[in-house]
Formats: sequence, C-alpha cells, structure tokens
Amino acid sequence: MTWEKKRITIVTKAYPEYSKRHGSVACTAGITEDNEWIRLYPIDMRHFSGSVKISKFDIIEAECTPDSDKLGRKESCKVRPDSIKIIDRSLTKPKVDWNRRNDIVLPLLNDSVESLQQSYQEKKTSLGLIKPIELIDFIKNDPLQIYEKDSWSFTVNLDGMKIPQITKIPHIFKYRFTCQGCKGQEHNMQCEDWELFESYRSWGKTYKDPSILWDKLKYKYFDWMLKERDLYFIMGMYSQYPTWFIVGLYCPPK
Repeated sequence: MTWEKKRITIVTKAYPEYSKRHGSVACTAGITEDNEWIRLYPIDMRHFSGSVKISKFDIIEAECTPDSDKLGRKESCKVRPDSIKIIDRSLTKPKVDWNRRNDIVLPLLNDSVESLQQSYQEKKTSLGLIKPIELIDFIKNDPLQIYEKDSWSFTVNLDGMKIPQITKIPHIFKYRFTCQGCKGQEHNMQCEDWELFESYRSWGKTYKDPSILWDKLKYKYFDWMLKERDLYFIMGMYSQYPTWFIVGLYCPPK
C-alpha cells in the first residue's frame, strides 16, 4: 500500500456514524490542490473536537491512499489518521472570505443530479456540486425528538485512550428541489449535513418543544437560505448502493 501526502481543503463533513471497526467516524469531503474532489474515510472523532478540531474550509495535510470500495467510487481514499495536520485556517478565521472559497468550490459545479449519475456510470464519479434551480421545500420524514444529552460522550479503549462518541440521530431531513436535468419532475433527496444535524440536536435543548424546534430549523435551512444565501448542494453517493444524497450545504451570501 502506497501512501501519498496530499494538501486538501475540507468543504463538508457528513454527520458521524458508528463503525464496528473504527468507532465513531465521519466521512469528510474536500478538494485537492489539483482541483479534484476527494473523500477521506475514516477520520475518527478526536479530529473533530478540542484544539485540533477540523472545521470546514480548514486546509489540511494528510497521507492518503486510494480505497477500492464496493462501488468503485473514484474519489474514495483511506487516510492515515495520525498524519492529519491542519496547516492553514485563513479561509475560516478570523473572517470568512467567500470570494476565496468560491474560487475553490464553484469551478467544480455540475449541471444536475442527472449529469452526476451519468458521470458515475462512465467514470465512477461519486462527489459533485449542483445548484438547485428551484428550492421547493424542506421536510422531515418523522416526528422530531428532543435530545437532552450533550453531543459528545467518551468511552475508554483497551489502551486507556478516551474515544469520543457522538449522539446517533436518525436521517430524517430532505430537500425537495429541481435542477437543470429534472425535465418537469423534482428531486426529494436526503440531507446529512453535519451542521443541520447538530442544529437539530443542540437547538432541541434550547427550545424543548418539537414544534418550535421545527419552526427554527425550517426557517434557518429553508426560508433563510431562500432569502439570504446562494445555496448549492454538495452531493455524494452512498457506499453500499449507487444512490445520491446531499452530504453538505454550500451557501455563500447572495
């Protein structure tokens, strides 16, 4: 196995999931210096807490190697966790520079979900960026729960190391939208953006009432997006079957 050091701008993090092999881990997507998408997995939760916390648009350096997963997704790479270093935070602190972010992200814009699907069939493309032509609705599949516990808890492994675990949250949020390739139909697509899920978890502790919580979530992730932001969807493909979903939201100001 050959490891290659890469410099990567992190652009989105899907909400963590539990792996029997790796514990709580996050699938993280970024853009390399060569302006190509890359999927890094697994990144364990110690890289998303404390002083070493990786934020969206941090630039990291990490040793990676291509990962031949079930679907042959071309962007998938294993990452050596101990090699990860944050080397540049100028895109996140002290003030967000949306022009520089746009220069990195927007050149990778795709026409539609349909064009991404065709690209997967031809090239095994499994990450991409689209802009909805019409944002129709933001919906939930199931009633909201209120999560009283903190997001983080810790277990201790056999070596005595504290391993962060994160609250499991059902994947219940979807966007209804059209894109350039819809041809009179619409997409009803699951969204697993980490910030959305963390808003759901943390705001429940603040507002207590599920109906108020839903009003707040829908305002932030639908009404506010329509009014104030130029919304794009970062698209990804599930690891087990060739279905697209929204892995992250990219939303510069209008």
